[in-house]
Amino acid sequence: MHTIFRIAAALALTGASLPALGASATATRSWQFKPGANAGLTVRNLIGNVRVERGTTPGIHMTASTAIDAASQAEADRLIKLVEFRTSDAAAGSRFDVRLPREHFPKIYWEKGASAWYSLSYVEHLGERIRLSGSRSEAPEVRVDLVIRAPAGATLAIHNRFGDASAEGYAGTLRLEGGSGQLTSTGGEGEVTLDNGSGAVVVSRHRGRVVADTGSGSVRISDCQCEIIADTGSGSVDIVRGSGSVSADTGSGGVQVADYAGPFSADTGSGSVNARGLTDVRSLEADTGSGSVSVEGDLSALERVTIETGSGSVKLRSTAQPSMELRIDTGSGGVDVSAPGSSVREKDDVTYVRMRDSTHDGVIDTGSGSVTIDFR
Repeated sequence: MHTIFRIAAALALTGASLPALGASATATRSWQFKPGANAGLTVRNLIGNVRVERGTTPGIHMTASTAIDAASQAEADRLIKLVEFRTSDAAAGSRFDVRLPREHFPKIYWEKGASAWYSLSYVEHLGERIRLSGSRSEAPEVRVDLVIRAPAGATLAIHNRFGDASAEGYAGTLRLEGGSGQLTSTGGEGEVTLDNGSGAVVVSRHRGRVVADTGSGSVRISDCQCEIIADTGSGSVDIVRGSGSVSADTGSGGVQVADYAGPFSADTGSGSVNARGLTDVRSLEADTGSGSVSVEGDLSALERVTIETGSGSVKLRSTAQPSMELRIDTGSGGVDVSAPGSSVREKDDVTYVRMRDSTHDGVIDTGSGSVTIDFR
């Protein structure tokens, strides 16, 4: 059952002169969830920044800092008291919702909201339909910043529509969802999922599993020992240093990987795939619509190769040869092979390259791009 919490709330109101609206009010409230909430707490916030930290005490601790800028001090002081915090402390079904009742907040300021008289923009949040205005003079500016401290092993799902969300040193299962702000996880352990609408996703020094999904923003992952699954609609994917496995999918952005150990898979609609410094690559897969594929490193561990491009070229360079037979088929591009000790033959416009004992098979297929093989 949802209740409106006002217990143990420390309320501080301050006024300050603002050039656009005239006055502001702030309030800080705190909650302590029972240890059972570690099994699953869902947080839903409309606007503001969220920071997740590793806690050192049982249960999950929550601090909400609310700020309102309004046309007058009386209006700011009135509205600050009307922001609702609804909680349910019920083990795996625990919830924390920040609600802006429409009767008090029919319209709020957001920098990307509609600012012309002929256009309107709205957002749906917790059953409320709130108008978003891009003009500070016609709506109050509201933000609720959250700091969440959860002990190791906790499970958190955080939905933050407008604003950034970040996690620092979190150990457990974490899901961060955003609309247009940046999602960040640093020094974490376990499974982290970052799902963004149009903002960037940044992960560093993670151990475990990383799922990064963004509609049009970029993904950057560095210094991780983890399984990586990255998906963007039109943004790029950049992965630097680490080990584990990589699976990257972009609609029109490119995929860049450097100094990574483990199997590698990339799929792009029109972007290129560039990887260098790869090691311990047992499986290599790349599929592009019109982009090129370039892979460099120690590819001697390869057991499976599947590369296909519509119109892009393919370049493979390795400091050592795998035990493999490569089947190379190009529509109109040429084939250049430099692999000392290997055998190269052509049959029916297909080039076969046999290296070492040819224990494994690989396929390279291009529509109109050339293929370059340089295995030392």
